[in-house]
Amino acid sequence: MKTVYIITMLITALLMLTLPLCAKNNIDRLPVSALPTENVQAVDTDETVKVKLTDSNEVINISLKDYLFGVVAAEMPALYEKEALKAQAVVAYTYYILKKDSNSGSDYDISDDFTTDQSFITVEKAREKWGDGADEFENKIRSAIDEVFGKRVLYSGKPAYTVYHAISFGVTENAVDVWGNEYPYLVSVDSSFDKLEKNYLSKNTFTAEELKNAMSPFVSITNTTENQITDIVRTNAGGVKSANISGVSVSGQDIRKALSLRSSNFEVSFADGVYTFDVKGYGHSVGMSQYGAHYLAMQGKNYKEILEHYYTGCTVE
Repeated sequence: MKTVYIITMLITALLMLTLPLCAKNNIDRLPVSALPTENVQAVDTDETVKVKLTDSNEVINISLKDYLFGVVAAEMPALYEKEALKAQAVVAYTYYILKKDSNSGSDYDISDDFTTDQSFITVEKAREKWGDGADEFENKIRSAIDEVFGKRVLYSGKPAYTVYHAISFGVTENAVDVWGNEYPYLVSVDSSFDKLEKNYLSKNTFTAEELKNAMSPFVSITNTTENQITDIVRTNAGGVKSANISGVSVSGQDIRKALSLRSSNFEVSFADGVYTFDVKGYGHSVGMSQYGAHYLAMQGKNYKEILEHYYTGCTVE
């Protein structure tokens, strides 16, 4: 029994190392459509944050530190290096400043909807999920937040749009290639060490009928006996920008979402009526790679160096 217990604990620890509490940050976080063009002032660090919980449609009021704790706990594995957790706290705070400003006039400052805002988990739920490691992990994340509390990522004196993802393709994407919105600091940078992450590669298979049904919002596929995915166009970073499916051009992001692929960097093969997608990375690959932050921290980089690597031309103040 003791051997089984030890093995179980090791497996649990490995899962916590590679997955955040809420494995949602890997879906595309949509670009903010109306980012402020003027300087946005830092929020009062003593303020109360109004967070909308999408499942219950409830708005809760919590301290800024508890909000940042909930984002870091939900978005990044607690076993990651402390400097990576500090980097995550800074980008979470910077992102919050922008969203609070854009949500001005609403009954909440930010939601836990990962497709538009940031994932969030309450302290109680985080501790429940961590089990016996709750005290250690909570103390580690709170300490990381305390050390960077109030720090922001700035570009030309303005808060940057600090998007992030789990694992890059080995190089990050230019935002303009993914969303059509150009940000001078969200450009392609090296993150080749992401290829060391054990979940860097993934595979998805679909029968021709399954592909037809999944892609029906974008294209009507009538021929299920031959390969219908051709003429793949890629970004410089390797993501699929578009592909021809049954005569219709479909964006790589739409294909990814329709098929629930881990990223838009995929190769497609077709044999015996089955499509196989070999996928690299996890997430949209724009901005900070969370695994990349962890790796750089293991190499001795501090949170500022990590952030300035992923957000070109930005400073941390």
